[in-house]
Amino acid sequence: MKKLYPIKLCLLMLFALCTLTTYAQTGSISGKIVDDSKLPIPGASVQVDGTQKLTVTDNDGNYRITGLTSGTYTLTAKFIGFATLKQTVTVGSTNVTANFNLKGEQTNLNEVIVVGYGTQTKREVTGAISKVSGDKLTSLPTPSFEASLQGQAPGVQVTQGSGLAGSGSVIRIRGIGSISAGGDPLYVVDGIPITSDPFITGNRGAMNQNPLATINPNDIESVEILKDAGAAGIYGSRGANGVILITTKRGKTGKPRFSLSTKYGLSTYANRPDFVTGAEWLQLRQEAWNNDGNTGQASLPTAAGAMTWAQAQQNNTDWWGILTQTGKSNDQAFSFSQGTEKIKSYVSANYSDNQSFLVGNSYERYGFRTNFDIKPTTYFSTSINVGYDKGINKRVNAAWGGGLGDAMSTALPIYPVYNTDGSFANTPNPARNIGLLDWKTRNERLLAGITMELIPVKNLSIKGSFNMDNLDVQDNIYTPAVLRNATTNSATLYPTKIFNRNFSGTATYDWQLDSKNKLKFLIGTESQLSYQNTYPNGISADGANIDGPFSENKTNLYLAMQGLAASNSLLYYSGFRRDTFASLFARINYSFDNKYYLEILARRDGSSKFGPENKYGYFPAASASWYINQEDFLKDSKVISNLKLRASYGLVGSASFPPAQYYQNFQFSGSYNGQPVLFPTNVANPALKWEEGRNLDLGLDFGLFNGRITGEFSYYKKNTKGALINGGISPSTGFATGYLNVGEILNEGYELSLNTINIQSDNFKWVTRLNASKNYNEVLSLGSLTPDAVGGGTNDTRIAVGYPIGTNYLVRFKGVDPADGLPIWLDKDGFETKTFSLDNRVPVGKILPDYVGGLTNTFSYKGFELNTLFTFAIGGNLYDASAKRQLGIVTDWNIRTDIANRWRKPGDVADFPRLTLNPSTYAGLSSEWQYNSTMFLYDATFVRLREVTLSYNVPANFIKRLRLQSLKIFATGMNLLTFSKYPGGDPEIARDFENPQDRNMSPNVTYLTTPQQKSLTFGLSTSF
Repeated sequence: MKKLYPIKLCLLMLFALCTLTTYAQTGSISGKIVDDSKLPIPGASVQVDGTQKLTVTDNDGNYRITGLTSGTYTLTAKFIGFATLKQTVTVGSTNVTANFNLKGEQTNLNEVIVVGYGTQTKREVTGAISKVSGDKLTSLPTPSFEASLQGQAPGVQVTQGSGLAGSGSVIRIRGIGSISAGGDPLYVVDGIPITSDPFITGNRGAMNQNPLATINPNDIESVEILKDAGAAGIYGSRGANGVILITTKRGKTGKPRFSLSTKYGLSTYANRPDFVTGAEWLQLRQEAWNNDGNTGQASLPTAAGAMTWAQAQQNNTDWWGILTQTGKSNDQAFSFSQGTEKIKSYVSANYSDNQSFLVGNSYERYGFRTNFDIKPTTYFSTSINVGYDKGINKRVNAAWGGGLGDAMSTALPIYPVYNTDGSFANTPNPARNIGLLDWKTRNERLLAGITMELIPVKNLSIKGSFNMDNLDVQDNIYTPAVLRNATTNSATLYPTKIFNRNFSGTATYDWQLDSKNKLKFLIGTESQLSYQNTYPNGISADGANIDGPFSENKTNLYLAMQGLAASNSLLYYSGFRRDTFASLFARINYSFDNKYYLEILARRDGSSKFGPENKYGYFPAASASWYINQEDFLKDSKVISNLKLRASYGLVGSASFPPAQYYQNFQFSGSYNGQPVLFPTNVANPALKWEEGRNLDLGLDFGLFNGRITGEFSYYKKNTKGALINGGISPSTGFATGYLNVGEILNEGYELSLNTINIQSDNFKWVTRLNASKNYNEVLSLGSLTPDAVGGGTNDTRIAVGYPIGTNYLVRFKGVDPADGLPIWLDKDGFETKTFSLDNRVPVGKILPDYVGGLTNTFSYKGFELNTLFTFAIGGNLYDASAKRQLGIVTDWNIRTDIANRWRKPGDVADFPRLTLNPSTYAGLSSEWQYNSTMFLYDATFVRLREVTLSYNVPANFIKRLRLQSLKIFATGMNLLTFSKYPGGDPEIARDFENPQDRNMSPNVTYLTTPQQKSLTFGLSTSF
């Protein structure tokens, strides 16, 4: 029994120590944090230096820290946009009051910026990075979150695709640096390089499926856009087109906080082309008929069938009105946040249903996210992220696929919607298509990851992260027999599962040499594997038993698969487009006296896309900054409050093209004598290598008059060598095109960001933010390829040395001969001719605008805030490929009202030639499809009121009665006004593209493009 006494004694002493500690921890600190206007700052953090004790202020700016032993402590108060403030207090056995008055710091040098594989303060950043806060992404009801980046950052051109629900945007960071490889930036969500390729499941119905539409913008804390080699270089082989880092929200220390956002909206089209009425269309056709020397009534298009002129004259169908509606949107988001020293959690759920202004088109999304940060000890922590979203896109045909595209083309106003018996008329009839076609695409996305961090010794952090991005796409199409003009129904399923696995490990060490010198080392490794399981040709069947989509009848699906397999027609790929990356990287940051900063980084990437000769690529970069205002000669300046000079140079790469191109590929398809047929699908090129971008960036960040004026000015030069081109090759290979490294591309430009506090008083504040950028793009070399070796899909764009990527390649239109109404052209040498010839095509126009940007004004008065955002594009040209058949030559298409300014009689000075039904009336023109001329090249300048938001923050003394922490009511208008000279509808275009090459080469081409939406949204957000 005596042996137990020591144990009992130890337990007794331990209990006594705990008791003494409990009695000693009786002190607390409380207080309030306000700004210059004495208004409370909710969400500001207060930390006890040297401890883990951290809290945040409530809606009234109050905070409280308890459980402190007697002694002296230093408190640090922080909030984004304000200068950090410290205060020393002495704690006894009672509460101590410590209030803070934070001063606005417009330069935000202590703001945390997310960079590749870590974070830095804005002061430490040496590269070109633009940050967009999450609230900017939720202010507009865009089809997908990336469209909300428009006008928010210099050097970032964002063109929203269309008003179709769930449609994507084209984003170009500092120009176009690729031809056949993808030109989109790399998207990284919480460290996961995610799938974002709009062509991942093919191109059907003139509407690419946008993988980014599933991401819930309400979960995004911030977006950092890495633009130069100094910032994006850490991503090496994938940083050439820039990197967009998306950071989701996380739990914060403090009491549980519930947040709710609810929005309801109405929408219609922002702009539309104007078309002639039924009677006017018949008049124009008759005029063309008579101009061609015919007599009597003009013939009607073949699609009119047995329709007579008398019947046609009775119709004036408004197809646009039939196919459009007042769209309705509903967006609900709920989140929970809570945190202690040991565990922080963020949980959210969302639901949205966006019914676009197109009848039958909607995108419904719902999902959840859970982010947990767990720190059981001071030396170990882990983060667990799980995000699931499901999107159901009820699709309609668009552009060349039909729908509203038909309303702008073959659905003439002389055609009726219904027959006399009430059935759909069998003429070009988009209402028939919408009423009968059942087409839904379901996207399910799982983004999940776990990160573990170990701090074995002071200042050394070792992290390991494993992440996954699973995307399951099911495209279901059901076509009834009557819509197919057949006797049986048809169903098709296109299933694709994309798997993306990523592992990264890093070690970081902070070394404070002395009070002025600081070093930070990062080394890391990363590997990524992605592949697809897919049926590339789909699973289809038709027959009497097909009574609906396969998603509703699995038995029919299995029978269809058995039938295709029996005829050797069921093609399934497991591990399709398999792609692996293996990387090593390192970064060294050095700072001296908070004035001089230097960063050196390097990355070595290996990719399965390249053969043994070029398996690995090396991408070094260096950047530096100098705070000139910290020098003695400017330190006491009352005008210059911040002046930072920065520079960077480095190599970045791009491997954004289909895998398995360096070796010969084969595919089974069909059968011969009962045996499956195996045939080659490409030309092998074992010498394929990375695109290499050599990037130079010079920048000047400035702040004047104590932060009343801040901004930055940048100059950059990007030179892409070995650009990948899927160009024309020798016919002897058996293939028309193949991937080659032969291109050289230059992007050079300037960026300006300017922020001003115009008025600031106790109750009123007016802030202006302007960003503008100019980019010059030129193809420096194509090797031995000619302009016609590389085409922009079905568009009239080519690659020509000395001109921008995808420049318009057209015959120049001089004007109309007043004598006979025939068009006058210019030949290659600039001489006038009346004979049209594609041999006279030359590079013309500008595919990119001279300037793009955004202008934001924010007016605050007490609890009210008015925010306006104008986006603009100045200069450049827009090419309307659909105008070939909407203007001039009268075909079976609708005609725009622009045709009013046409030649009718000798002596007329007109914009358009005399009408004709026969293209050969214009000498040398074989078909209106070959009518590739500058007649349809327009000025692309536009200014758009992208956003106007009026909001009201309900006073704290009122919402307390409702037991709420905050309550905000708002109304937002999007695309309410557009100023443009373009007569064909929406001047901001990003038509659906055939492939990445088309996406790079045709940024200024429109073809029956669905316009963007104009919307009005009402909502409120609250927390409790």
